[in-house]
Formats: sequence, C-alpha cells, structure tokens
Amino acid sequence: MIAASLAAAFIVLGFAMILSRLGLVALASEVRHLSQRSLNVLRDALLDDDAKEAAMQANARALFAKFIHLTLGLAFALLVPVALIWGVSLTGIVSFETVMAVSLTWPFLLAGGILFIVVLMLGKRQ
Repeated sequence: MIAASLAAAFIVLGFAMILSRLGLVALASEVRHLSQRSLNVLRDALLDDDAKEAAMQANARALFAKFIHLTLGLAFALLVPVALIWGVSLTGIVSFETVMAVSLTWPFLLAGGILFIVVLMLGKRQ
C-alpha cells in the first residue's frame, strides 16, 4: 500500500512538474486573456461589424491553436508519469490497479491536490 501511495504521488508530482515546464499554466492564462479580449470586442460600440468579425476570427484562430497546444500538452503531461508507473508495474514492484485505486481515495485526492498546487506555485517562481 505504501508503494502504491508513493507511485500515485509520483504521478501527481510528475504531472504538475511537466505541466509547469511546458508552460501550460501560462498558456491557460493566455486563453483567459484572449477570451476576455473577445468579449471586449463584442461589447465595443465603436467597432463596426466588419471590424468585429475580423477581430473575432483572429481570436478564434488563436484560441483554437492554444486549445490544441493545451490538449496535447495535458495529454503528454499525464501520459508520461502514468506510463512510467505502468512500466514499473510490469516488474511486479507495484500493482498498477492498486496505484489507480489509491489515487481515487479522498485522502489522496485532497493531499494530491495540495501537492499539485504547491508544485505549480514553486514552478511560477522559477
């Protein structure tokens, strides 16, 4: 059970570290700002419909590119630590099913969430 808990913690730490290193947290912030700019364009009474359409199309293209980047980055950030634990489970050191079961318990989810936030905050400082 301790090995499974450590392996599950490795998944959380690995995910958070890769997320931070790939700059996905900053990218999510950019998406928020771009969405806000899009709303501001829609609300701008000084712009005519053609100008609004051009701005919205440019924002839509940028948002789509960021969506693809975020989706692929998040998949990679989750896949790497899970694949490593799966590989270790093939050696018999730890059961992959047990690791997944531990990762779904509420104490682990609470502790893992706190650990995840700490890693992301430390990543922002660097």
